[in-house]
Amino acid sequence: MATSRQGQGVVQHLSKNGEFQIRAITRNPFSKTALEMSVLPNVEIVQGDLLDKKSLLEAFHGAYGIFGNTTPTKGWILGRGSMVSNYELAQGRNLIDAIKEIESYGFLKHFIFSSICKPKDPLKNNPAPGHFATKWAIEEYIGLKELQGITTILRPVSYFENFNTNLPGIQISKNIFPGILNAKTPWQTIAVKDIGLWALAAIKNPERLLGKSLNIAGEEMTGEQMASLLDNILRLKDKTVNYFMIPRPFINLLEHDIAIMADWIERTGYGVDMAKIKTLSTELGIRMTSLEQWLEGNVSLIPPQVNKTIPNSQKVLKPIIAS
Repeated sequence: MATSRQGQGVVQHLSKNGEFQIRAITRNPFSKTALEMSVLPNVEIVQGDLLDKKSLLEAFHGAYGIFGNTTPTKGWILGRGSMVSNYELAQGRNLIDAIKEIESYGFLKHFIFSSICKPKDPLKNNPAPGHFATKWAIEEYIGLKELQGITTILRPVSYFENFNTNLPGIQISKNIFPGILNAKTPWQTIAVKDIGLWALAAIKNPERLLGKSLNIAGEEMTGEQMASLLDNILRLKDKTVNYFMIPRPFINLLEHDIAIMADWIERTGYGVDMAKIKTLSTELGIRMTSLEQWLEGNVSLIPPQVNKTIPNSQKVLKPIIAS
């Protein structure tokens, strides 16, 4: 899944770092995204499929590290939505089984699995969203296969990118900031590409992060605070940005599991210790993206900011796989 939103962030940050050879695994090496990644320094595009264990074994051969994530999304169908638990569980089983087999050869030293944040209050966890439960089940399968010693589990929260919906009338604008929660519920969020920063930090700091599971987030704000932030960025004299909660029945009809997720966040919330994760990110040299920075760089009604590029190092040390 190197061409997924998470995968792209991992590949890009590893490539910028310049210390690693990267195999970017994707089902379609000729997709637009794959072709764009193929020109990045130290990146090799490799064909592979999480539902084809043999292709994974071939792609993983000789790798120092593997980054893996799975997806429940399998095309939208009325009454079902787009999320299918068994589809994601099959990916997870193939991924972990392949890693267990590769581990026996001795060259694999680090596996990073991208899961989902655990709840703030475990006693209020049920019912949990199905696409959360599948990732936590895959975590348990990692333990069953006794891979904890070479594994770092990253557990991100909701993405900033999810605010950029394509639904007519439910888009970030000069009037509204849309979201799925009520306006006063604290909501932990993260820029999806920042998961790549954490993956890079894990690879570079195995003595600190091997065997660890980390809930990670970049912000914790209510919907009202997010709308106020956008209002302050725009500074429009004749308009005020208000938070708009997308009606829960509409979400339930469109994607039932997202409605369950919204109930879950309001009931228990993501469990990132924001003070601790900010301290750890500073210690590891991770500069996470704030919501303000993300809005300035990704929302079309805000003038784009000038991107600053970091020179790539030419030194290549260890092979890495972004899956």
